[in-house]
Amino acid sequence: MDTTNDIAKCIDKCIFDNSHYDIGYVIHKCLKDKHRYIKNNTWEYLNLSNEWVVDVNNQQIIYSIRTIVCCAFTERSLYWANIKTDTMYQDTELISNKLLIISLKFKDNKYISMLIKECKQFFIV
Repeated sequence: MDTTNDIAKCIDKCIFDNSHYDIGYVIHKCLKDKHRYIKNNTWEYLNLSNEWVVDVNNQQIIYSIRTIVCCAFTERSLYWANIKTDTMYQDTELISNKLLIISLKFKDNKYISMLIKECKQFFIV
């Protein structure tokens, strides 16, 4: 499993280039052990019994994106909000706001649908 530091670096890449590809990669880093893409728009998730179950209407991956991934972006935003000076970024408040804007997009159904399409390439079995 990826460390928090690896995920934080991937999230930081989204600060200036918040493409669907980059955010999809972060989603993969956060959820790769919990979800997988089979084929023909079929996703599976790992249930509490450690069995892979078909994700009907992508509800489980949508829920995971809205909770786990959104929290990762929000936590990273808070990290930058609490840093007053940094050698890499002059305006850490701006960085924090950009990440917060990305995390707010996770509430939009159309945006999540686009991300799920982009994520297929990372989760394919």
